[in-house]
Amino acid sequence: MCHSLDVVADKDILYRVAYDEAVRALSEQQAVIDSFRDRAGLLLSSTAITTSFLGAQFLDGERLAPVSWAALVAFVGVAAISLAILWPQPWEFTANPQDIIKAYIDEPVPIDEIHRELSFHMHSSYVENRAGLQKLALLFQVASGLLTLEVVLWIISLAAS
Repeated sequence: MCHSLDVVADKDILYRVAYDEAVRALSEQQAVIDSFRDRAGLLLSSTAITTSFLGAQFLDGERLAPVSWAALVAFVGVAAISLAILWPQPWEFTANPQDIIKAYIDEPVPIDEIHRELSFHMHSSYVENRAGLQKLALLFQVASGLLTLEVVLWIISLAAS
């Protein structure tokens, strides 16, 4: 026999599960974004070191070969893309506390409804952030490819000289 209090309690537990999952999803998404930004910083450092070591031999005032110019263009590309990844973005990982107070506390709302509404809000934030995250992934792949190209071009320049 199912009592209405059991249904309300079960509903609260189920909304809490959805809420916890939404929090976890946003936390994991934030960790992935932070990881891309950390790796972009490493990529920027790597390309600077690559250019300073491999390119230093060609940047002493002599006329640069076209392959050396191409390596410098790849360097500038990696640097620009890495900085684009590192540039602050308008990510949304939290709800505005003032909005929560006004909507749910000033005019009391049952906790299960709060969990339900916040779960929907967090899912919307997750979806919106995902588009930006996909952009970061693409930028990182392009920057990684340009770094590889830069190294190859500097090696070709060294071999040709």
